[in-house]
Amino acid sequence: GQGTMVTVTAVTQSLPTLYGLLSSCEQLSTPKSVTYGCLVMDYSPEITSLTWKKEQDPIDSGLKTYPSVLNKEGTRSLSSQLTISESEVGSSRIYCEVHQSEKVWRKEMPDPVIRHPTIILTASPSEEVMSSRFATVVCSIVDFRPNSIAVNWLKNGQVIPSGFVTSPTFEVNGNFSATSRLTFTAREWFDNAVFSCQVTHQRFTQIQNITRSSEDSTCSDPKITLLPPPIDQVLLDDTVTLTCIVSNVAYEVNVSWTQGTKPLKSEITTQQGEDQHSVISKIDISTQAWQSGATFFCVASDQNLPTPVRGSISKIKDNHPRVPSVSVLLPLAEKLYSQEFVFLTCLVRGFSPREIFVKWTVNDKPVNPGNYKNTEVIAENDNTSYFMYSLLSIRAAEWANGASYSCMVGHEAIPLKFINRSVDKSSDSTDHVWIEDYQDINSNIWTTASMFITLFFLSSFYSAAVTLVKLLSQSVYWYTHYDVSDLLLFQLR
Repeated sequence: GQGTMVTVTAVTQSLPTLYGLLSSCEQLSTPKSVTYGCLVMDYSPEITSLTWKKEQDPIDSGLKTYPSVLNKEGTRSLSSQLTISESEVGSSRIYCEVHQSEKVWRKEMPDPVIRHPTIILTASPSEEVMSSRFATVVCSIVDFRPNSIAVNWLKNGQVIPSGFVTSPTFEVNGNFSATSRLTFTAREWFDNAVFSCQVTHQRFTQIQNITRSSEDSTCSDPKITLLPPPIDQVLLDDTVTLTCIVSNVAYEVNVSWTQGTKPLKSEITTQQGEDQHSVISKIDISTQAWQSGATFFCVASDQNLPTPVRGSISKIKDNHPRVPSVSVLLPLAEKLYSQEFVFLTCLVRGFSPREIFVKWTVNDKPVNPGNYKNTEVIAENDNTSYFMYSLLSIRAAEWANGASYSCMVGHEAIPLKFINRSVDKSSDSTDHVWIEDYQDINSNIWTTASMFITLFFLSSFYSAAVTLVKLLSQSVYWYTHYDVSDLLLFQLR
């Protein structure tokens, strides 16, 4: 008989296409939750399973998966929905995962929270720019999500095509951050160009600007410091040297000198300062010109300065100069046999103006400056005169052998410019501890001496001991701990 005809149509396999969706409607019942949708389209044959995962962990709650629908083309589509709290999502990634036979497809869901970044611009310190001759501006882009951004740099509003590096985004406390670093020449920085960091995030663009004038408009301008000539040069030589230190120098500066309005061109030397952004200029002038009180100017000019920077110096005249009194304190006799080193102390007091120098000689030869310590010049009680003192360390054996030591003091008020006070072991006596240079010894010399010893050893000798310890080793320790009281007791007797 006649049979039944059966037509078998082969099913064509079609791979699924996945779409990640994010609800834009506010969930009134759960305002702090977010709803994701996973749309799986145009697949054939039927998929095996659809699951949701947070990173690698399956999600079992808040799910709603709808039955698949047959399309006209013979393929199928289905959708699934996940509702989850924002706190549970945190910074984790959410995936929709589809299995078809032995194949697996995953789709990452969009970030439910959009936070636009905060932009912070920082620049290299001017000292670093001047030393390296390059400037660096860092654009810190912080606290944004999702983690996709675009960064561009501009100079005076024009896009900079190169010269910058932007780091990959990195996660911090659930949000993302990144940095972009732009490097350019110091000339561009000191020309006050405006640099801009432009950041685009989720179709929202921000721009932050920075310029040298907004960072440190004052600290990088040249600064001039003028130093007077050394006092021994003023007293001994026909010419003296003025020194001009120009600091915070961005580039090659021109340094010139004038006396009043008259340019000075001869005997000028210029050299690099202690660092790469300072210059030292020196000029030799006659001692007579310096002593006359004339005003000398050091002028630093730079193309970036609207006007040159000037500094001035002149000798300040003292209308009431006072000759210093010089006294020497001899070593104590009992210390000569118990210590390797002993000390001579030179007190210089009652002088004005304050410029003075003190040096030591032994047998008319200069003593190494490392063997003695001079204090700062200190105003006396009346504030019209000054005093200072100097401590010399000597070997006890040299003193015992009769070496002659001199405290040489130079000051403009001294008729012959110098006082040279010499002592040796023959100067030592129990009646004359202090040797005074003049016959009209002030009646309160012992008060001054007492003040001197107390101040010197109790307030200043600590720093002197630190300086001398490399040379004197243990002898300084014993002197600082025992000689002070011995000297004070000796003076009181």
